[in-house]
Formats: sequence, C-alpha cells, structure tokens
Amino acid sequence: MAIGFDLGTANLLVASQKGKEIEIKRIRNAFIDVDEEQAQRLAAGSLNAVMINGKAYIVGDDALAIARILGRDVRRPMASGVLNPTEKEGRNVIGALVKALIGETDTFDVRPKCAFSVPSTPIDAKNATTWHTGFFSQLLENLGYDPEPVNEALAIIYAECADDDHSGIAISHGGGQINICASYKLVGTLDFSISRGGDWIDAQTAAAIGSPIAQVMKVKEHPDFDLLNASSLDDEIGQAIYYHYKALIRYEIQCLMKEWAKMKSQLDFPAPIPIVLSGGTASLKGFKELWEEELKKFQVKTPLPFKIKEVRMAKDPLGAVARGLLVYALSY
Repeated sequence: MAIGFDLGTANLLVASQKGKEIEIKRIRNAFIDVDEEQAQRLAAGSLNAVMINGKAYIVGDDALAIARILGRDVRRPMASGVLNPTEKEGRNVIGALVKALIGETDTFDVRPKCAFSVPSTPIDAKNATTWHTGFFSQLLENLGYDPEPVNEALAIIYAECADDDHSGIAISHGGGQINICASYKLVGTLDFSISRGGDWIDAQTAAAIGSPIAQVMKVKEHPDFDLLNASSLDDEIGQAIYYHYKALIRYEIQCLMKEWAKMKSQLDFPAPIPIVLSGGTASLKGFKELWEEELKKFQVKTPLPFKIKEVRMAKDPLGAVARGLLVYALSY
C-alpha cells in the first residue's frame, strides 16, 4: 500500500490505488472559528466541523461558504507553501484535516509509504521548509505511515512526462507558491519556487478594488469564469483578476529564464522539451492560452535558452502532484 499526499496551501489532496484506477480525495485547506452560539446553529446544517480544545472550527469548503455569509476571510493553516507561522491554532486544525483525509493505519509493523509534497526554496522570500518538512514527517509517522518528502514540481514530471522520457519543465501553480522544476530523465537539474500564487492574486485583486477576498474567490472559482472573457460574470472583479493573472505569469516566466541563465552550462537539453502547467491556480479556463501569449511576448525581446516541444496542461491540473507522488511511492 502507498499513497501520494499533496500538501497544498489551498487544498490537501491524497491519491491512492483502487484496483486499476487512481482515486483522488480533496479537502480545502482552510478553516474559520465560530463562537458557541454559531456552532450550535451550524451543527444542524451538517457542515464539516471539528472541536479542538473546546473550540469549534468549520473546515474545508464549508469554511469558505460560512466566511462569505459572515463577511469574514477564512483562516489558513499554511501560507506561501509552508506552515503559517501566524496561525498557531492552524497546526491543530491541519492535523485533524490530515487525519480525516488519509486515515490512520494500524499496520505499524509494515508502514505504508506516503510520499508527500514539499516546496522548493523560494528565490524571492524566506521559507521555513525544514520546520515544515519535519512537522509533517512526524505527523504522518504518528498516523502509521512511512513518510518521504518529494519535490512538488518533480512529482508532476512523474505524473505527466513518462512519454517524454521524464524530461521537461513542470510548473505547479499553487495557492501559496509557484514551484518550478526542469528535469532530464528524472534528474531535477533546476528547481525553485516563487512566493506568489492564487492567494497573491486574490489579495492583490481585493486590495485594488476594495472587495473582500472571499468575494474575489467566489468569482474566480466560478465554473463559468474564463480569463479570456473575464468581464462576463463581474466586470470590475473579473478584469482585476485578469490583470493580476497576466502579471503573475510574466513574473514566473521572467524568474524561470533568470534562474535558467544561472545554470546554463548544466542545462543543455539535447532535444525540445514540454512545459507542463498544473495546479489549482492554473485550472481556470483560458489560463494556458494566456500563459502562451505572455511567453510569446517574452520571446519577442529575448530568445529562449531551450527549445519547446509544446506547452500543455496536465491531464488533471489539481490532482497532478498527488498522482505523481503516488507513482513515486509505488516505485520505491
């Protein structure tokens, strides 16, 4: 038995083998605290809730819905890809979420392998990855698993690039970070992260137009929202989301080329390689087209240091990391 566990800032996803199929389970990595009176009223609504040290918390997607109703923002156990240092209560909450999502095994003599995602070192911020990795390693051990940290973007290579000899550039667009890895036959020759993602878009958009973050997320995550027709659902919020997506994509392309240039002598790929886009932040309609448009604009001024086979979306953008982690766990 083995599982792949994607510890994302916005979502927690676990992949497991069910016969010949891969099953993906997800829960929103968010919570909101409620007082005793609210907890009693909400209990009748069958919401996802946990009680920790006598306090009630609504968790998962329900937390987002309640936050909108109460006019508040959800709280996050993680920020920028790692444990949120300002959310002490969040550690207990995420412990409960992880246990609910992956379960607790009683086979402590032969522990199931659990490959879990860890972010790369950010180039534009400081990140406590050592503390983060240690915390989740211990948490998973306590639940009866054999944990192994695996680079988040490299997991996408495992999931999406088998037909490309496991070579290519994988970009994981998460809520707290964007993780980038260039791989040649599973050798991660370049990996780094940038401290912008879906949360950055939400916060910047909300600040620009004076709207609550929860309302921005409601528009952005609407199934009909299209980046190439951003005004269709809400003219002001939609346009602001569109412009911040363009800024985010430009920034990640610039960072990729800058980091590649630092290792140019070690990154001489013999053949064209694919660029694989994934992650919840990349799941919006029109994202791939907008990304390619910004890449073409960059190429007008600066030749690319590598040849591109194609730019493609992961088959399952949100679940790609978890799937790749499962492939890794099953292979060792």
